[in-house]
Amino acid sequence: MSMSGPSAAPIPLHIAGERSAPSAPHVIGTSAGPARAAPAVGPNVVDWAALGVEPRWKDQETSDCAAVLSPILGPATGLEPYKRYAAGVRKRGETALVVACTGAGRRSHNVFSGTVAPGIHLPHYYGSISANPLPVGVSLELADGLDHAEHELGTRLLNRPPVTWFRLTYLRDSGSSRPGAARMWPPPGNGELRPILVDGLGHPVAGVWVPAGGSARWFVVPHGTDQRLLAEWLVQHALPAYVPGALTRARSTLVRDPALATDAEARLVETIAEEQSAHERRQTELQQQLTALRAVADPLRDGLLFGTGRPLEDAVHDVLVSAGATVTRLDDVYGTKSADLLGEYDGRRVLVEVKSASNRPPHSLPDKLLKHLNTWPGLPGTEPVDGGVLVVNHQIKLQPAQRDAEVYTDRAFADRLPVPVIGSARLFEWWRREDWDAVRHAVFGDTGVAQPPEIAVPDADPKASGQPGLRSRLRR
Repeated sequence: MSMSGPSAAPIPLHIAGERSAPSAPHVIGTSAGPARAAPAVGPNVVDWAALGVEPRWKDQETSDCAAVLSPILGPATGLEPYKRYAAGVRKRGETALVVACTGAGRRSHNVFSGTVAPGIHLPHYYGSISANPLPVGVSLELADGLDHAEHELGTRLLNRPPVTWFRLTYLRDSGSSRPGAARMWPPPGNGELRPILVDGLGHPVAGVWVPAGGSARWFVVPHGTDQRLLAEWLVQHALPAYVPGALTRARSTLVRDPALATDAEARLVETIAEEQSAHERRQTELQQQLTALRAVADPLRDGLLFGTGRPLEDAVHDVLVSAGATVTRLDDVYGTKSADLLGEYDGRRVLVEVKSASNRPPHSLPDKLLKHLNTWPGLPGTEPVDGGVLVVNHQIKLQPAQRDAEVYTDRAFADRLPVPVIGSARLFEWWRREDWDAVRHAVFGDTGVAQPPEIAVPDADPKASGQPGLRSRLRR
């Protein structure tokens, strides 16, 4: 859709680099072969007219341009096109706006900086921005404190990334004050490279350089970024945010004077702002609820699927508590003389032995539970139990989807087992679906009691079992 209004003029942009040569027209009857359909618009082909833009190249006037787009390298600040652009910006009292790609061209290597690609030379005496290629698959995220236009650029880069990312470093010109050292005049300028996207180490991979005083904004992005993405962002977001005067001069519909709006327009603008604010508040509330749920789910999920020892035991304990059972940690009472947990539900009492195995579990694991069932009556202060259940987290070295569905795949052996054996991954599936009937049936057998109305979740007290579920609390 065109960004121009009914009487809008094209917005002049200086495109630093060579003008793309148009393809030769096909003439019917020549030896060029049969006529072919026009090629589809590629990712780096910009429809300037649709954006309401008049591209200005190196051999055209640039003093009245709204911004500079440099898809290969930073603009050559010493050449006439950039000088005329900068002079026009100063005369109008506007912000110099540049979008520059870095990293194109031959790379070099040295022991101090590693692999270095061609960087960006900043204007006058402000220095440069270097580019070090990053490995494939680097993890990126948005930096903090971005304004709307910066956030929009970072999001677009994440959604349509270039082939290679580069670590950006701002290199200031140094004016040494050592005795005998040559002094720079004028002295080095002060500026700041603010990150928009950072890698996993916090290094900027896309950013905006701003000199002291804020007279310019140089947005630095990787070479290979989709030119259409940059052009659309520049016109639709950067110009309204940083050079609105250029849009006003072009009478662009992207910038309108609120004082000239009709009452109906003003009311609708206010309604849109209120709706957006309400949406943001609701989104914040939902995100807080999700964070609270994950704070409970993450340790339990990790314990059931990858845990061993006490973390696995804690996770099994929490699942039983969530299913409405009362659970006692027997290790805290009897040490290693008994099973790990005593579960009680609807008058039934069972010992729960919790084990893990890196690969397929040995056939000797059920013997440990049988031993504890035999010694249980001789422990002080115990009451009779109705049996026991063995919970095993097996094949931990494999991803959950690659593990055997059953703990013991030898059916002849499994059918002879005198006690139930449950995989902790199966407990996890029941827990994440809140299928508490399945949990109770697997551990306590057929109790004949329907699921209670309230879902219990683990409490700080290991023996507590009557707290309402987290999801129930969040729904209230």
